[in-house]
Amino acid sequence: MRLRPVVTGPECPYIEDMNRILSPIESEFATAEEAEAYDRWFRTKVEAALASTQPSIPHDEAMARLRALIDEKRRAYAARKLER
Repeated sequence: MRLRPVVTGPECPYIEDMNRILSPIESEFATAEEAEAYDRWFRTKVEAALASTQPSIPHDEAMARLRALIDEKRRAYAARKLER
């Protein structure tokens, strides 16, 4: 996804019709409205994470947890395939 500068006003070349269909080369979203809605959601999540008072998890520990989860899902998938 290509990011555009945050500029507003009539002089801004990036203000466009919110219902304009976006090219898949330009954006992964179908419309500018969808792209902006995702951007608002993502920024809210990042701001909440930065403001969180929960203790952080070291990178190595987070990766180990994710590897274990992926392995568990792969084993469950393989077991379901064998049952067929």
